[in-house]
Amino acid sequence: MDTIPLHPQPNPHGSGEPSRGDHGNGTVIAGQIFGDAVSQPPRPAKLPGLEAIRAWAALGVVLLHVCVPYLQNPMPGLVWPITDATDFCIDCLFWGIEVIVMPVFLFVAGFLVWRSLRRGGPGLLVRNRARRLLVPLAFAMLVILPIEPFIWVLGFVSEGLVPAVKLKSLKVDGELGRNLWGLSHLWFLPYLFLYIVVVALGDWAVGHYQTARRILDTLMARPIVVPLLLIGLAAAVLIVRPEVVWGFQHAFLPVPSKWIYSGCFFLGGVRLGARDFELSDLAHHARRLIPVAVLLMATSVILGRWHLSLPPSETKSYQAAHYVLAILTASGAWVATMAVMSIAVLMGDRVSKRTKYLAGASFWIYLVHHPLLGLVHIDLKWLLPGASPMIKAAIAFVVVSAVCLVTYEGLIRRSALGHWLGLAPADAAPADAAPASRPSEASPDTVDIPAVAEPSRETRRAA
Repeated sequence: MDTIPLHPQPNPHGSGEPSRGDHGNGTVIAGQIFGDAVSQPPRPAKLPGLEAIRAWAALGVVLLHVCVPYLQNPMPGLVWPITDATDFCIDCLFWGIEVIVMPVFLFVAGFLVWRSLRRGGPGLLVRNRARRLLVPLAFAMLVILPIEPFIWVLGFVSEGLVPAVKLKSLKVDGELGRNLWGLSHLWFLPYLFLYIVVVALGDWAVGHYQTARRILDTLMARPIVVPLLLIGLAAAVLIVRPEVVWGFQHAFLPVPSKWIYSGCFFLGGVRLGARDFELSDLAHHARRLIPVAVLLMATSVILGRWHLSLPPSETKSYQAAHYVLAILTASGAWVATMAVMSIAVLMGDRVSKRTKYLAGASFWIYLVHHPLLGLVHIDLKWLLPGASPMIKAAIAFVVVSAVCLVTYEGLIRRSALGHWLGLAPADAAPADAAPASRPSEASPDTVDIPAVAEPSRETRRAA
């Protein structure tokens, strides 16, 4: 494994300044943000297991939303078209996924951003990510997101909560109306882009200001300090705003508490990429991480469900549970995320073609599954009124996943639209286009979660 230096390296030409890559504009090719200034960084090892994370985490998000109508402890602030019979197992599954799924996405995103920063510098990083994230976001906001209010109000009408005339105006009063408008499931994309901008600015600052470099070198010289600070910050956010995880904050603009909490995991991924970019150390600790992660996750879900079932109180026992839940949630999400990544490393090259295909479709699944689930949930409630929640949830998951994959294959994978959105692989040329020439060598970080991996060339495969 190549060693990543944590301090500036002497310039081979004799000056005491850190060596810089020759980009013509002074860009630090190696990524100054963690004190590494190697002019020609080693090529990162491929990690096919991360593709499995990408695929299964995308289905995890679908499963999370599948569970919503059947919760025994509904998520505060989350409005859904219908509510249905509840189920204990579905409730536990939902809250378990809720605690871990977005930290996994953000951690892997940060890890791969570090790799891209080492290769191209902050300017190229921001430009590529703007194209990869903001173009699909704009498409979803113009095409997919406007459909959701009609589906949600249709559900309210079917539940008898509002009159049918509201389908024309979409003006809903009270709590339903307050929580109806926002970016919905698309919140992840603007948050991620803002994190990337912050990292790029930090990289620039560390490359230009010695004080910033010394502070960062000091932190990186103490391996345990950064994780503890990030876990502590995440726990502090949950103490003040528990609804970041144990609720839903619906808005068009980033919510500060949610942005800070999620950013802790993104920065954790960047830090991991800087210290262990082949993940060999993480794989070495996998057998220790997994049982600890299971214990912390189970404890946080049990305590969280109990906490949600009680009305807010000023009693000492309730307040103590509030603080403990915040610490357990933050630490459980962190350790479980590390465990998931260690499992991905242990998988090695054992990633099937089906998993790779699912990984390629994951961004499209993320964009379109939400309104589809709203419609399917409404249909299932009235078509199968006596069916158990487990059966309905299974049907909803299979139907929506199938529709997402079929539309990906038919509308995105080999279409001009798919290539314009950056959702089609480079080797799947549009049907009306001439075959594209393949890059001469594989890219080191084509494995990513929705829209987080950066192509090193314009012809590189888009997720």
